[in-house]
Amino acid sequence: MITSLNIKNIATYDTVNGVAINDLKRVNFFFGFNGSGKSTIGKYLHNLSLEVNSQKSDFNQCSHVGYDETQHQILTFNEGFIKENFVTNSDIKGVFSLNESNVIIDQQIRDEEDNVEDFKRQIDKYKAKIKAVDTDKDTKQTNLVNHCWNQRKTFDSFTKVRLAHSGSSSNHLNEVKRLLQNPLGTVPTIVDLKERYESLYEKELKEIQISVDAKVYWELRKLEEKISTLLQEVIVGNEDVNISGLIQTLDSRNWVEQGLGYIESSGSTCPFCQQETIDAELMEQFSKFFDETYKQKIAELETLKASYREKADFFISNIYQIQGEFNPQNKVSNLVMALKDLFDANVDIISYKIEHSNEKKTITSLHTEKAALSEIIKLIKDNSQIFSDLDANKETLLDDIWKYIANNCKDEIDGFAGRRVKYDSIIQLASHLKTYYDGKITAAKQNIESLRNQTADTKEAVDYINDILKNAGFTGFEIAEKDKVNNISRYYLKRPQTQNNESIFETLSEGEKNFISFLYFYRLCLGTDDLQSNGNKKKIIVIDDPVSSLDSQALFIITTLIRELIQRKDDSNKSDKQSFLNQNICQVFILTHNFYFYKEVSFKNRICTDFFHFSLLKNNNVTSVSGQYNRKIKDDYSLLWSNLKEIKENNLQNGNVNNIFISNTMRRIIESYVNFIGLGTDSWSALLNENKDLPNYYIKCAFVSTINDESHKVSALDGIYYQKIINEQPQVLFDVFLSIFKTIGKEHYEMMMDERIAA
Repeated sequence: MITSLNIKNIATYDTVNGVAINDLKRVNFFFGFNGSGKSTIGKYLHNLSLEVNSQKSDFNQCSHVGYDETQHQILTFNEGFIKENFVTNSDIKGVFSLNESNVIIDQQIRDEEDNVEDFKRQIDKYKAKIKAVDTDKDTKQTNLVNHCWNQRKTFDSFTKVRLAHSGSSSNHLNEVKRLLQNPLGTVPTIVDLKERYESLYEKELKEIQISVDAKVYWELRKLEEKISTLLQEVIVGNEDVNISGLIQTLDSRNWVEQGLGYIESSGSTCPFCQQETIDAELMEQFSKFFDETYKQKIAELETLKASYREKADFFISNIYQIQGEFNPQNKVSNLVMALKDLFDANVDIISYKIEHSNEKKTITSLHTEKAALSEIIKLIKDNSQIFSDLDANKETLLDDIWKYIANNCKDEIDGFAGRRVKYDSIIQLASHLKTYYDGKITAAKQNIESLRNQTADTKEAVDYINDILKNAGFTGFEIAEKDKVNNISRYYLKRPQTQNNESIFETLSEGEKNFISFLYFYRLCLGTDDLQSNGNKKKIIVIDDPVSSLDSQALFIITTLIRELIQRKDDSNKSDKQSFLNQNICQVFILTHNFYFYKEVSFKNRICTDFFHFSLLKNNNVTSVSGQYNRKIKDDYSLLWSNLKEIKENNLQNGNVNNIFISNTMRRIIESYVNFIGLGTDSWSALLNENKDLPNYYIKCAFVSTINDESHKVSALDGIYYQKIINEQPQVLFDVFLSIFKTIGKEHYEMMMDERIAA
């Protein structure tokens, strides 16, 4: 049994702390006007009865204590119940009492039929799985074939190379797989393959007969050593000669040496000043300064220079010859220019040394170009090797291309091989399960046929409801059997004495719909439509405003039926008074805004004494709940004033939707008050002391006449439909009502409505 509720953060209930509803009993009466929050409580209780995946998240912050879905079944009567059972589905399932033996069989048939459908769904699922796996495998296989085939595109530019299997992508894949059966070894790069292709196919290969002349190279290196030794030596004349100081000071050694050649031809005339200044002593001084050692070294430099120049020119010529036949990427041309620059620079340095023999100089060795020369030699050898092994190299290139393609396909092939194992495993398992469920369907169908022969037809619930309809005066429709499925009857609403099988539910009035829906709900409370799931569960019954739009006769029947549900077990002791006569019911919630229904259904006679009364009020759009035990919410008269006060304060913005209730409430208040103060017994008595000469006297007469005429022409019950005042503005009714009380009880009006009346 549910002992407490906390309704939080939904509709008009507090968003922070919620509204706690404690002290719940076996019978719980909830009274409140429309919009006060009653239906929210009913909807939350109904939400508890749903499967977890069907429950609404709106109630996530609400909570309860005491409900156990394994022990309790919640049955809720509200607008949702009517729609679910009679609006969206015109077929009414047969309702069988708990002691009907064939309910178990009927349920077993439904279960087996559900099982068959479930087995079929399982088979369809596994068929779909097999198909999906086959489709995915084919797709992955196609993708693999395409991927491996597309690796050939890398070599589209290798137009002179013909790859095998050019007409079959599957054979191409098989060749790749064959290659991957053994280790690939070192895989070449695409750059290497392109260079080799260009070398083997795009270039005009020929045998190169010439190479770098190593002999001349080493001759030049030896000359460099001799020249370098002299270049590092300071070569000067005899410093002991008197004229040496002057020559060194003027740094004119070369100039003087050149001038001596002219002296020999001109005798005593100076070649520099053209004067007769040259004598034997001066000539002796010059001769001693330019001694034989000096002359030999200068002459040696001149000889080495000439030899170096000759060898350099020959070496350059050798490289030129190579350039004419073999010049890969202009490497030989570049070397020629580098050598020419090197040799020219060295010759210039030697020439400078000859002129300035006393200075140390350094030349650049041919060794600095050794790497470039070695590369040329290697390229020539490689070219010769390629030329001699051309066919073998082409075959090797083709093998390496396949090796490159196979390496790029390896991961995809390995991945597909792993997936294929999974594919085969899934298909094998799915096929096994499909066969298993085929057998289950055969067994279930055999069991259904056996059970059909054991079922017995029952119309107990239908006959019961039809009897109540007839006794209540509802003779315009009845429940009839539509057909049978698996020997289980299905029913629908029809007009009596007609052969029309069309449901007439939509033609019923709201009161008729509510009435027939509640009768169906009542039979569910006594029995069950799902014995296997709920047969052993105690029922928690929730009834939310069952008397909307009913006349007094139907209201009385529903009230009587509800009182039967909450009837106490016995009067022999307190425990029996607090227990239900129907032991399958453990708790009942009754929610209503109809005061007459509330008064009738909560009448203490013969009902379970473990009850509690709760009142719901909505102020500033926030619901509050208060409770009392063993006493109704308020006495009738005070409650009528409270209702009127709340409507005036909160609900006038709703227009004239409450006019019927307002006028009826006002009539009751006036009749009760004039009877209490002794003016009379009906509402007309309120006008006995009115001044008939005032204009508003006739307005008051019209008001009293209207509410009396409309209130009494059918019956004196609450659920009456008014025709005239429904179109009036609510404020007009309140103004006339106030005007009457100004005459018969101004202070009483102020006290009950909690407002001051202007004089």
